Amino acid sequence: MKNIVVFASGEGTNLQTLIDSVNAGSIKGRIALVISSKNNAGALKRARQANIPCETANPKDFPTPEKYDEHLTTLCQQHKADLLCLAGFMLKLGHKLLSTYENRIINVHPALLPAYGGKGYYGMKVHEAVLAAGAKLSGATIHYVTEVYDSGPIIMQQTVPVFADDTPETLAKRVGAVEHALYPKAAALYCEDRLQLKGRMVHILPPATDKKIKRALISLSDKTGAVDFARELAAAGIEIVSTSGTYKLLKDTGLPVRPLETLTGFPEMLDGRVKTLHPMVHGGILFKREDAAHTEAVLKFGIEPIDMVVVNLYPFEETAKKAAAWSEELIENIDIGGVALLRAAAKNYKSVAVISSPADYAPVLAALKEHSGALPIELLKELAVKAFRHTGAYDTAICKELAGPAAGGKFPARLETGLNKIYDLRYGENPHQAGALYSRGEKLPFTQLQGKELSFNNILDAYGSYQTVINFKKPAAVIFKHVTPSGCGAGDDIMQAFERAWNGDPLSAFGGIIALNRPLDGKIAGFLAKKFVEVICAPAFDAAALEIFAKKTNLRLLRWDAAIGANLLFRSVGGEVLVCDDDTGLLGDKWEVPTRRKPSEEEEEALRFAWTAAKYVRSNAIVLADEHQTVGIGAGQMSRVDSVFMAGHKYAAFLKDNPRPRTMVMASDAFFPFPDALEEGVKLGATAIIQPGGSVKDKEVIAAADALGVAMVLTGMRHFRH
Repeated sequence: MKNIVVFASGEGTNLQTLIDSVNAGSIKGRIALVISSKNNAGALKRARQANIPCETANPKDFPTPEKYDEHLTTLCQQHKADLLCLAGFMLKLGHKLLSTYENRIINVHPALLPAYGGKGYYGMKVHEAVLAAGAKLSGATIHYVTEVYDSGPIIMQQTVPVFADDTPETLAKRVGAVEHALYPKAAALYCEDRLQLKGRMVHILPPATDKKIKRALISLSDKTGAVDFARELAAAGIEIVSTSGTYKLLKDTGLPVRPLETLTGFPEMLDGRVKTLHPMVHGGILFKREDAAHTEAVLKFGIEPIDMVVVNLYPFEETAKKAAAWSEELIENIDIGGVALLRAAAKNYKSVAVISSPADYAPVLAALKEHSGALPIELLKELAVKAFRHTGAYDTAICKELAGPAAGGKFPARLETGLNKIYDLRYGENPHQAGALYSRGEKLPFTQLQGKELSFNNILDAYGSYQTVINFKKPAAVIFKHVTPSGCGAGDDIMQAFERAWNGDPLSAFGGIIALNRPLDGKIAGFLAKKFVEVICAPAFDAAALEIFAKKTNLRLLRWDAAIGANLLFRSVGGEVLVCDDDTGLLGDKWEVPTRRKPSEEEEEALRFAWTAAKYVRSNAIVLADEHQTVGIGAGQMSRVDSVFMAGHKYAAFLKDNPRPRTMVMASDAFFPFPDALEEGVKLGATAIIQPGGSVKDKEVIAAADALGVAMVLTGMRHFRH
């Protein structure tokens, strides 16, 4: 590690960049001493704050310039200086110091030497001269210091464009930003022994070939977790380069961050449309580190390697929810530079880590620590795939939104949907089938609080049961078994609703899935603790319930954090896929009573309850119910009349332990093709029927209902579930 002595007599902004770079580990050296010619220099305050030794040496305090020169040389030797950095010292160095530290003293100049250099060209005077000359380019130069002002071999330069409306102050600000990026970079190269001087030419040698992350480009739309992630990167000695809003966020939190324009030499332009689309950026990402020709090219053109790209894209899909297709707002939320960065980094995955989601921050940081600042190739591949998937889904969303109804609307000629893998399942529907769970979103609508991992069939029943129960407005409970309800109940409170659902068919409840539309309390938990059920779904569980269930470690508890939204339904049939809208309707606008007898108030309440339950029963579906609970469900039979027989069988079992309901109705998910199913339902005791209607035999069925003296409602909406 090399010792650095910094000479600074001004505010010390260049000194600060050196301090920050040393602290961040990007300069493999230590600042051993800061020397100033002024007692009140801001640089001294910065040095003391960083616990760096300071010396004030004013030439007026020495009898001759030679004695002053000798004193400065002695101070440097006492602190075993390897490199001297001039950072606004503003005094000419003497012969002894220059000869003792020949080719070991560097300085920064606020223009492109040899132009606007020499005695009298310093500070704002340089920028005034540049503007007076009408120059189109200025910049910053890092050079070795010799006896003649600003004439030493040039180590590195970077241009800064001069604009027609520039003032000395605005030009100075942009040049200063480049100085602050370039100076620590030159010091770092010196400390790594990568500066080779041949005559007056300085050659920058290739870096040591290791896989460590040294520089990260961060440009984020979603800034979740960005500050903490960047802080950890900086602590690991990784230089951070950033753009616009992300740069401001990181800078405002005190993190050492470098503005992108100091890397490219160009400011952000065209209202932010052009920021990262630059050879200095993409060259730094795409060059193959193991390719000698690539390495030579980036050294030749001064391209700085970028080893990590942290980017997520403009929120196009979120904007599309509120902005019209082809609107200015929507078009401006089409990310160009971000997509290019992600694809470039993913393409060069062997050398560049690409991070496209905040979810990857933690595993990446853990891997960096485990692998001493590098990342394993398998993780790099995984991150690259995620980036390609992210950009692919992004492009799909843009095409879909801009194509609009003209391209087929909801069902275009080519339907593409993105699915994010949540996790692998132990197996699929059966143990000999592999399976996995995917989501259209980034996360599930529920949180598993305890229990074994969910199986394929658990998930089907959990979704079905919760989708069913949230259709009831009153406190309600549903028990599911093999993707169909076995019991549904509603009540004045959730306990009453649960008891009704359980009592509707306690035999089928064994090993079933329970869903409630209200928080589950300790009373229900106490009952279920003595029963075997697979999964319980609820919007919340109280503390007493959780304490009771904790003893049943295999029982899966799912806290539903969000309702199940409407989505397109997909059904695979061989190599083809059937797609349709979700069945989000229940009754629609129709409530037709074609029979002579109209349903009573109690019957109407029971019909609405039965119809809600029947919507989620597998076809052919028949539900017998009163106003508050199902008392017999017939599901999945090939004949509708057989489903009535099955519902009657369940009803008979119900009557063994429960009184006959005062009101009983029957719901059918589809029309009656013949009167027979209706007639069998009436034999069981149903006094009112609800069904969609629409059969060519409707008149016969209505006539049969009239003959039997029962009421019938036609909803006009079928609810098949195959």
